[in-house]
Amino acid sequence: MKKTSQKAPHRPKLPAAYLALLEDFPLRPIRNGSECDRATRIVHRLALREGALDEGEEAYLEVLEGLVERYESEHFPMEDVSPTRVLRMLVEQAGMSVTELGNLLGSKGAASELLSGRRKEPSKAQIARLCERFKVDASLFLLPAKARSTAA
Repeated sequence: MKKTSQKAPHRPKLPAAYLALLEDFPLRPIRNGSECDRATRIVHRLALREGALDEGEEAYLEVLEGLVERYESEHFPMEDVSPTRVLRMLVEQAGMSVTELGNLLGSKGAASELLSGRRKEPSKAQIARLCERFKVDASLFLLPAKARSTAA
């Protein structure tokens, strides 16, 4: 019987910076709060160097961000935020008055009703204007489906 030698597939050499990051914090599921804190500090440190990271550091950062997000979403779920609260926050941060919001929406009355919570959701046309003005996703101004059915 003739023995044939097979070459192992060529694996690219991993960058030294990537290997150093793996030694600092291995890429594996985050199991507790202190691991999450450590991972978050590394994410922040790397994010500050965004644009100056090598390919290995970019890949490591992307995976570590996903692990942190997964841990946080499992252990600290976010409550649904109402469109009213979102709108109030955006208007406050922009330093807008009710009149200015009314001009944007096409109705001062609609602005007042939305900010007070008497009206739960802006119209589609108003959502489009709000998204354009504040550069946010339209989903922020929509009630969750379960809330919509109870509000009707």
